Amino acid sequence: MNILRFLRDQAKGYDCSVCGQNHARSDIRVLGKLESAWIVRVTCSKCDTSFKLLVVIDEERANISPVQEPAAARTERRRRPAVSLDEVLDAHEFLKGYDGSVADMLESGGQKAERDTKA
Repeated sequence: MNILRFLRDQAKGYDCSVCGQNHARSDIRVLGKLESAWIVRVTCSKCDTSFKLLVVIDEERANISPVQEPAAARTERRRRPAVSLDEVLDAHEFLKGYDGSVADMLESGGQKAERDTKA
């Protein structure tokens, strides 16, 4: 399924809420994908008004098989506490003194980065 072609076809049925121009010629850009949903930016061809949409696709009708994670993983994720203010401040202080690439920091899990900032 070509999502951009599908979106362009659907846009013909909608008009800009600002100027009334039909969205058939509007600029449609896919910004990203989250599971069975796409983040899309539409820019009116007449007045340049932009808006973002979260387009959710019916997985059964689109012949996309849903990926289900185990129930234990879903339960565990819900139980995680929110990030505390102290953790945000710690991350801010760490990043303020960090002098390296994001890739290095993520590859080492922050361990190398902690040693570098303490040295």
